[in-house]
Amino acid sequence: MVVKKIEVIPLGGIGEFGMNTMGIRCGGEMIVVDAGMGFPEETPYGVDISIPDYEQLEEYREELVALFLTHGHEDHIGAVPYFLKRFNVPVYGSRLTLAFIENKLEEHGILGDVLMHTVEAGDVSEVGNFEVEFINASHSLVDCFSLAIKTPVGTVVHTGDYKIDDTPVVGDPYDLEALRRIGDEGVLALFSDSTNATVPGRTPSESDVIPDLAKIFDSAEARLIITTFSSSIHRIQIVLDLAEEFGRKVCALGRSMMGNVELAEEMGYLEIPDDLLVGLNDARRLEDDEIVYLVTGSQGESRAVMWNLATQSYKGLSIKDGDTVVLSARIIPGNEKRISKMIGAIYRKGGNIIEEKRRLIHVSGHASQEDIRILTETARPKFVVPIHGEFRMLFRHKEFLKNHVGYNDRDVILVEDGDVLELTADSAEIVDRIEPSRVFIEDDGFREIDLETLKERKKLAFNGVVNVTVTVDPSSGEMASDPVITLQGVGGIDGANGFRGEAAEVIADALAELGPDALSDIPATEEKIRLVLKRFIKRTAGSKPLIIPKIVRTSNGRSNQ
Repeated sequence: MVVKKIEVIPLGGIGEFGMNTMGIRCGGEMIVVDAGMGFPEETPYGVDISIPDYEQLEEYREELVALFLTHGHEDHIGAVPYFLKRFNVPVYGSRLTLAFIENKLEEHGILGDVLMHTVEAGDVSEVGNFEVEFINASHSLVDCFSLAIKTPVGTVVHTGDYKIDDTPVVGDPYDLEALRRIGDEGVLALFSDSTNATVPGRTPSESDVIPDLAKIFDSAEARLIITTFSSSIHRIQIVLDLAEEFGRKVCALGRSMMGNVELAEEMGYLEIPDDLLVGLNDARRLEDDEIVYLVTGSQGESRAVMWNLATQSYKGLSIKDGDTVVLSARIIPGNEKRISKMIGAIYRKGGNIIEEKRRLIHVSGHASQEDIRILTETARPKFVVPIHGEFRMLFRHKEFLKNHVGYNDRDVILVEDGDVLELTADSAEIVDRIEPSRVFIEDDGFREIDLETLKERKKLAFNGVVNVTVTVDPSSGEMASDPVITLQGVGGIDGANGFRGEAAEVIADALAELGPDALSDIPATEEKIRLVLKRFIKRTAGSKPLIIPKIVRTSNGRSNQ
């Protein structure tokens, strides 16, 4: 069979942040690159995270052959357990990435059922019609890959998250020589990170934060409290090195921070001098200028250590006068309000806050425009597909390549979640579209809920609920007594101002319209009552509560459901 096309189906991460998942199909087989989670705006409704709706891949079940992971950030691996529960395929990733995955799979009780392949930069894995080479990529995390995916049609390169960092703190620079060799062999399409496509110049190196952080260590006269992403191995190593240099001990707080520090040290990614790390009890006994706390919660998460230090206390520890608090992380879009609240709480308690707007204490892990130029000119693809970012970033990525790298409009293809991109040796075009959808995960981290359930929760929260129990005489189809109506959180309605009587008339009219045969289909009758009450309440009170009707049939003077 002559294979003439590749189909690429992104389910998340394009036109949005988070939920990075991409299916690549060729010759009747499909691999998936990454399975990430997102952080939805609907967090007040019992939802912590969202993931792509993998039901969309069900039609390809027999074709799925492997899951390839670019790196260990949650927006690329957070949905792996949910994906593997539905499609148990082999997983390929770096040592650190798979170590993160193992913990997740163990929590979900499926670790022993999953086949995982640990790979290193330079390795090549052959899976069906795909030959995948792993290219070392520099990023804010370590042990990251770009993927060169060779198929009978041509080679596509998926950059993952990257920047061209010449002086990373941990690990090696981006392997441009490997990418240049692959470019010499010919690249059909480059799927390239767009997060910083609006930012001119080069993204600073991870090591560029050292001078300003050193100044903070030098000038701090009391306790230092530093919050950063628990996966920021580069930043953690810098803090450890500076703590040793300035004679401070380090106390890591927060489950993910403590776990990642321990894991990274065990795996050789962090170098920690003997006796530098101390527990909380030992830290309390030190003088204020002898300790630095390395904590979770840079995004103002309500259950993380930093929020608790700022607003109340964490195991008896709290912000106090003279503390220097360093927010060594970028603000993820959508988190601005709660981070602002946290900063205000820190100031109230007397803490001095240093954030990235004041000092160079954080650098991005994503390619800016000149990084994009370097990578694109090294790979020299026939087509470029901007990925990973909001649509404005994808658009600016395309404009930069057209204006500064010499690409034509037809050679840079903008796609979004759900688009089906078809690649041949000479063409790249969107040929179909599936409507993208997502699934939400309960606060417990295990149960999935659909969009309709979340909409009902939002409706309850904003508009309240009306419960209606209607007792009907089956012989006449009429109400045997007034309906029992209870209201919870419904605005614009006073239960004592005649609402119940008017609502009873509306229900009676609906039953009369349906006639005695209505009770042969109780669900349809309940839906009829719901609709007429919905219109009545909207007309009279301007409210849109959730309405839950229930029909009860009488029998010999008693009521039966």
